[in-house]
Amino acid sequence: MKNIKINQSIRRVVASYFSIVALFIGFSCNDIITEDPISIATANGHYTNERGILDGLNSVYTPLRSYYGQESSYFMTVVGTDMYTNGFGGNRNNPSWNNYDVNLTGSHGFLIGLWDSFYAGINQANTIIGRVPTIDEIPEARKAIIEGEARFLRALYYFILVQQFGDVHFTLEETIGVQTEAFRTPVATIYQDGIVPDLQFAIDNLPDPDAITDYGRVHKAAAEGLMARVQLTLGNYSDAETLANNVIDDYSFSLVPDYKELWDFNNQINSEFIWTVQYTLDPLTNEGGNPSFLYWVWDYTRNPAMIRDQENGRPFQRFMPTNYFLESWNRDGDARWAATFKTVFIANSTGTINGQTVVPGDTAIKISMEPVDDALQASAPYQWIDYNGEDVNNQSDDTQVGGQAGRNFPVLNKYYDAQRSAVNATDGSRDYPVLRLAEMYLISAEAAHMQGRNDDAAARLNELRVRAVVPGYEAEMNVAEGDVDIDFILDERARELCGEGHRWYDLKRTGKLIERVQAYNSLGGPNIKPMHLVRPIPTTQIDRVTNPGDFPQNEGY
Repeated sequence: MKNIKINQSIRRVVASYFSIVALFIGFSCNDIITEDPISIATANGHYTNERGILDGLNSVYTPLRSYYGQESSYFMTVVGTDMYTNGFGGNRNNPSWNNYDVNLTGSHGFLIGLWDSFYAGINQANTIIGRVPTIDEIPEARKAIIEGEARFLRALYYFILVQQFGDVHFTLEETIGVQTEAFRTPVATIYQDGIVPDLQFAIDNLPDPDAITDYGRVHKAAAEGLMARVQLTLGNYSDAETLANNVIDDYSFSLVPDYKELWDFNNQINSEFIWTVQYTLDPLTNEGGNPSFLYWVWDYTRNPAMIRDQENGRPFQRFMPTNYFLESWNRDGDARWAATFKTVFIANSTGTINGQTVVPGDTAIKISMEPVDDALQASAPYQWIDYNGEDVNNQSDDTQVGGQAGRNFPVLNKYYDAQRSAVNATDGSRDYPVLRLAEMYLISAEAAHMQGRNDDAAARLNELRVRAVVPGYEAEMNVAEGDVDIDFILDERARELCGEGHRWYDLKRTGKLIERVQAYNSLGGPNIKPMHLVRPIPTTQIDRVTNPGDFPQNEGY
């Protein structure tokens, strides 16, 4: 049973977050609001003692749930890459994230939601950082920890915003009342004056993870891990390597030996997850829950002997793996393949396949990554779905029905949620891993490679890959120094971190986004341009400031 004390603490401040923090939707400068003296008085009165400060600190965590595990974040980070393309279901505007077409504009709700939520979190962090020094009843050491948590989260919110949008509004001060002007601050300044010093403060002042009693709060190792990611993004490879190695060597984290066990629903608190965003079964604090389990499932119910159930999931079929990604695996020798993807479906109703009766408990569907002989397909007591190598959509497979030819694919099952309340429930309770130890090995390897030390890079990759080796495939899974280049590292990141919200950032960081989308994403490739290295600024931001000339839209949108 996971410790959800932080969720229980947040429960009492959810109402105040949405009443007090609602005042600060304007601190994103995307709205001109009427000053509410009652709300201001409430805010000023609330942050005058330790209880109020801690309530406010808890609410700085709240925007995390608007991003991690949500459909919007996956569209911003997973599709439109070399790994995933559009599935079949969903709002017709959402394919623009993959296709890079003219429908991706600043009016998209995903962009507006991210902007508003993260700037709310930033202002709440600014509030805590500015006010905690004035609370005499809080010991100085405790003040530093509170400030460290708030500064970690502020850095994270700004880090995501600058990667997505480029130059954005930047402030480290609490906004009170109406603010109608905004200015776009250069990305380099935000890193230099905000993200990096915030994370350094967090590293210097947060406790070690073993000292954390409220699971889900940030700690020193999380700060070092996020700083490693930031320094890798900035091209400061020596610093990135040192920080990643610190997380690997200086704490009690370790790789979970079995990759499948890593994603076991009953193993969410494990030795590899450095920091996770907490979800719960309590609807008051779960804010719609973690719906990650929905998006990777194709509509298996179109096939005989299969009806929708909790075990197989609700088929939102948003995201479909590309041919490149499916073919990048050693499927026999890499245990992560079988641990990551569901390729066999067991019948949960009675049906007929190839003239044979199939009953619950029988195999109903097998997905093969190789062509299956026609005679075998026609005689098997289950349905074969094979990929013939022509394209990921597999449109030539005439067994498909319902106008969804080809939307049958291995299902990413990292986010299976055993506690969903009903077949059609969308409010999952699974925690979302933001930082895990495997990423630190990959950061260390990439940083070593970028410094010309492929021997050290290969060593780190092999340390990570050893747990993925199927017995008998040790030689095939071993990485030699000569194998290492940035494309191999990206391939390895794809296999290890698939579906975890890294890919768009990885390709942008390495200068490979346009190249790889053009090579491996047939829908996005023809359209992607340099302008797509950033997203459009939300139109609500531009339309409502009183100095729009100082806050232009990103070029091309």
